[in-house]
Amino acid sequence: MKKTLSRAVAVTAASTAGLAAALVVTPTATAETAPKAAVSAPAGALTTSGRLERTGFGYKADVFGAKVLLEGVEVRGLKDGYAQQRCTTMAGRVAEKQSQLALPEDLVPLVDLSLTKQRSETYQEGGRTGVRGISTIADIAVGGEVPGLGELPRLKIEGLQSVADAFHDGRSFDHEESFGFKGISLDYDGTVVDGTPLAALLDILNQVTAPVSQVVNQVIDLLTSLLPGQAIRIPGLGSLALGTAKGSANATSGTSEAYALKLEITATGNPTVLQLGRARTRISEAGPAGVFRGTATGANILGDVPLLNLGNLGQRSIPCEGTDGRVVTQKAAHYSLLGGLVDVSGVTYKLMGDHLRGGAAKAMIGTDLGTVAVPTLGLEIKGLSSLVHLKRSTTSGKVAPRVTTKYLQILHDGRPVSLRAGDSYDLGDGNFLNFKKLFDRTFHGIGVHGLTLQLAGIGVLDLASSAGRIFPR
Repeated sequence: MKKTLSRAVAVTAASTAGLAAALVVTPTATAETAPKAAVSAPAGALTTSGRLERTGFGYKADVFGAKVLLEGVEVRGLKDGYAQQRCTTMAGRVAEKQSQLALPEDLVPLVDLSLTKQRSETYQEGGRTGVRGISTIADIAVGGEVPGLGELPRLKIEGLQSVADAFHDGRSFDHEESFGFKGISLDYDGTVVDGTPLAALLDILNQVTAPVSQVVNQVIDLLTSLLPGQAIRIPGLGSLALGTAKGSANATSGTSEAYALKLEITATGNPTVLQLGRARTRISEAGPAGVFRGTATGANILGDVPLLNLGNLGQRSIPCEGTDGRVVTQKAAHYSLLGGLVDVSGVTYKLMGDHLRGGAAKAMIGTDLGTVAVPTLGLEIKGLSSLVHLKRSTTSGKVAPRVTTKYLQILHDGRPVSLRAGDSYDLGDGNFLNFKKLFDRTFHGIGVHGLTLQLAGIGVLDLASSAGRIFPR
């Protein structure tokens, strides 16, 4: 077991040494590279009064500078500059972070990433109200002379920015989004096959007399021309793919999303994906009780070392406005954590939110797991589920929660284990299993972990987590 745990830790351990660089890009989109009109940050107050204003809309935003995925699983401790707006009806709220991404240990010699600045804000300007997210990264360089790997191709990208704005203009919901960068270079001496995206990229970059803006536009045009799922492959380094700028709007909501680039780095032999400059915002109608806040998550690992935090596996949320009383069922994929140390399959989520008469409301959020297996501990869990019901009264506004958790079977080394709420079971070697752990009990709601597993030398694995709030503002 110890050998497996140490290997898992080595794969996900990250360097805490910062890669110092100054932020040199201000939060305004690069107009000449944006596929739509750039969304600029507001001048002056975010509301007409200059104060927080309660509105009839629900706002939500998620903005980060860079996110790391190992084997398709998000490393939560390696998501930097996360500026989040949880569901709220208040215009004038700002979340802003500036940070330096700590990278997985094997990427530290390979990647030089500058400070990032993220901002999300809810606003009410004249007849327009909305939520805007802005992600800015000064520059990133990958490759070059790397100890143990030799001379690799070197890719450098400068001035990445993504902007996502979802709003209501007084008549209808709408969205605006943009992304761009200010410069790009690639040092590559390997073989190039004519007609490939790499050949086309080098042809563009070798235009020594062309203006930078022209080169950037041509690179974006090249990336845009690739088919979905395609990327520019750079042998010995990895691949480069364009992000996205998209949105949607209907009679009840508007959504906007933008992220600048996606880099897959394969030089170390452990493919790692960096998503760079991502912003996602959403606005919807709020109900008389306010908005719903609820999340359901299959598994999270909260590491003894913060940078071992993995998870938010397929996390789902109740829409701010609810679901009009409909129970929405969503399924997620099979997940493998820490190099196969933990396998989670059969993940299903259930979501519901409904506004009732007189400002009352009810909600439900739940997580079902088919099977959880931890082979090194001889542990198998089948049919684990957690469910949170919430009901808000018309009088006090207090939310009354009802929580249920259950499992079909727990086996340890082939022997059945029986647990009641709050029970702890010793798995040996400093590993423990706990059934039904409540958290974040407030006036507005509650959360529950179906099971928590203390992994010696790693941290706490939360399984089948569900949490909900009915939030008035």
